[in-house]
Amino acid sequence: MAFVCGCSRTPESVVGKGIIKEDTVWRGRVIVTGDVMVDKGATLTVEPGTEIRFRRIDEKSPENLFGVDSPYYPAAELIIRGRLIARGKPGKEIIFTSDAVDARPADWGAVNFLGSDGSVVEYARFLCAYNGIHAHGSTLTVRHCQFVRNGVGISFKSEQEVKSAPWYGKRSRVVVTDCIIARNKGGIGFRNSDGEIRYNEIRDNKFFGLWPKEDCNAVIENNEITGNRKGVFLYQTRGVTFRNNNIYDNRSYNVACADAQDFPVDMRNNWFGTINRTKIAETIFDHDEDPDLARITFEPFLKKAAEYRR
Repeated sequence: MAFVCGCSRTPESVVGKGIIKEDTVWRGRVIVTGDVMVDKGATLTVEPGTEIRFRRIDEKSPENLFGVDSPYYPAAELIIRGRLIARGKPGKEIIFTSDAVDARPADWGAVNFLGSDGSVVEYARFLCAYNGIHAHGSTLTVRHCQFVRNGVGISFKSEQEVKSAPWYGKRSRVVVTDCIIARNKGGIGFRNSDGEIRYNEIRDNKFFGLWPKEDCNAVIENNEITGNRKGVFLYQTRGVTFRNNNIYDNRSYNVACADAQDFPVDMRNNWFGTINRTKIAETIFDHDEDPDLARITFEPFLKKAAEYRR
């Protein structure tokens, strides 16, 4: 196994499969050829303007740190067990992307947070990942970032499946503010976790804008959610507060219940693109269309669009 040293990086460097065990700085252009893990107790700091490019590998590649039956991706990824501090600046954004000439979604795995706390990602762009950011049982803040052409822009969850994982049973808490999540297959998905999702543009994603699942203590506020197949897709969702969002002109439904949505959902005080109650109801799929589903309450609704930029 090739280990990554704890020294500062040169302007251009190639990082192979390995584990970062000491505080490390990346700058310039960094080519990642396999899985890289930031070990517990270590911090990886990425300087403004850094470009991190992931080589395309498959699940049988020797560049994978772990087997397929694990909470990891078969493609190259950056695994955070310690902490990631990636603070770009306007005009000097940090780039996470594919190294392929014919780059496409899922060329690389994710920036994958596993039982980690205190990470910060600001002014960064995530392109052509399976998941731009993915978190199991982790806390992090994501601000002023762009997620474009990924499988899913951002996903986070508590670990309920792998009992041997040190973070088993721990809920994620993720704050996402002032981001653009656009033209992915899915926007933001989260499950059995806590979060704040505010002042984001979530648009033109192929399948969904937001997909909250099960027991989530989350506030969804002042977001622009438009042009997705389903703006908000609900799966056994409870504990989520929606307010002052603009949820309109999504291709299938603005808000839709999945088959298992048993819990009523409060969607009052959001803007649905019109003040015509009948037209709003036509863009919501709930108990009125299928009596086995819960009811979505949307009245009173906002009479005009909410501010979603600060």
